[in-house]
Amino acid sequence: MTTTTPGVLTTVLPANAHLVRPATALDAEPLRQLAALSGARPLAGRVLVAEVRGVIAAAISRDGRRTIADPALAPPYLTTILRMRADALAAFARQPSLAERMREAVSGPRSHEELALAA
Repeated sequence: MTTTTPGVLTTVLPANAHLVRPATALDAEPLRQLAALSGARPLAGRVLVAEVRGVIAAAISRDGRRTIADPALAPPYLTTILRMRADALAAFARQPSLAERMREAVSGPRSHEELALAA
């Protein structure tokens, strides 16, 4: 937590406090165990995992946006961090240019004609 105005607390998510990475084939069994712990079906497709002290504590399916987490290990904000990372990767896949992503965030997406004129 950080204070911006005296007496008012603002939540700040520590986005770099945990390792977030794409799942690999070596993560298949830990992901099955994580799904069982959270009482959910295992995730499929492109999956991001978040580690706490070297152990997979949460994961998100980039395709279905479904999350699973170990309630005893994952801090409550960890699935939010995973969603933010998945959203960032999706934005980059749509538009790899940082300048264009920033312009889109401020002004909205450009039409194909506008993009052709900008090139």
